[in-house]
Amino acid sequence: MTAITGAKVTLRRARDTDRARIYEWLIGSDLTVNLMGPPMFPDRPIPSPEQFAQAYPAHFYDGTRPYAGRMYIIGVAGDELGCISHGPIDVLNDVVELDIWLAERRVAGHGYGSEALVTLCDWLQVNFGVNRFLARPSRRNVKALRAMRRAGFRETDLPAPEVVAKLELPAGQYGDEMLLFRILPPPSTVFRADPSQTYVFIDSEFTSLRAPQLISVGAVATDSTAFYAELEGWDRARASRFVNETVIPLLDGDAVPKELGAQALTEWLTERARRLPTTIISDSGFDRWALAELFGGEQLPPNVQWRRVPIAYESLDEATQRLNLRRHHALDDARALRHLVLEPHVPAPV
Repeated sequence: MTAITGAKVTLRRARDTDRARIYEWLIGSDLTVNLMGPPMFPDRPIPSPEQFAQAYPAHFYDGTRPYAGRMYIIGVAGDELGCISHGPIDVLNDVVELDIWLAERRVAGHGYGSEALVTLCDWLQVNFGVNRFLARPSRRNVKALRAMRRAGFRETDLPAPEVVAKLELPAGQYGDEMLLFRILPPPSTVFRADPSQTYVFIDSEFTSLRAPQLISVGAVATDSTAFYAELEGWDRARASRFVNETVIPLLDGDAVPKELGAQALTEWLTERARRLPTTIISDSGFDRWALAELFGGEQLPPNVQWRRVPIAYESLDEATQRLNLRRHHALDDARALRHLVLEPHVPAPV
């Protein structure tokens, strides 16, 4: 991806060289008074360069940890007008917080901010599997509220402290913050295979849902090939009781360094994609996280894309049992997923 394209705006990945300009847009614009600092916002002081760097560390600009946050530059007809970012993607709670600010007042009021929000939400759903998006503006920022509502964000009916606690959100920046959500319908479970493509069904195992570390990756393709790797670098002490009791006993025990696993999977996917366009299919956003974690970046190999096809947890339980597979072994779960997606009505062999 060189840019995410909307009807009017484009969002390009921010680079380290954009840091100073993004900071200046935040603290030195004629719109800053609407966001922070006295007299209107004494509860949100203007951040120092050090505080800004702490809030938006290196991975926001180099893409090495896409699930931990990313910054984008908003462009319109060749002009760069501001920035939009997303924070950590909480796969477990299916939510990610967005933030946006424009460079100057003259570019406000044209709908660019609203379209940037919609464009990024839609792209994040397709490419990272998140369906729920959060903005946390001050009630005093009337213009920002108007732009966010135009983008489809709506205030939750639940008390804000209850939502913050339930989703384990960090403390807000405003005493009068509003929690505005944009919730997209989940992807369709209907799947129609295209014979001109190769499909790769993937599954991953990790230490826990709350603070995952990648343990293994398995994949099977429609060209009758398969891939499996167990990885070094995870801490058994951080594994949940379920993982210790169910997942770890199924491991082969031949783990490789993460870099070697990433190289092997990249080569295997690239070989598929050289022949036909290739789509990776998983049933969970955690598997897309696993790919980003393994590759150390947001990009998939050329000619490879990802798609989520939701499958009920119970269906995978039943399929692995009927197919005599090991449930919660990454390769066998990938085989079960392939069966459920491609042959949902074909009974397993007796």
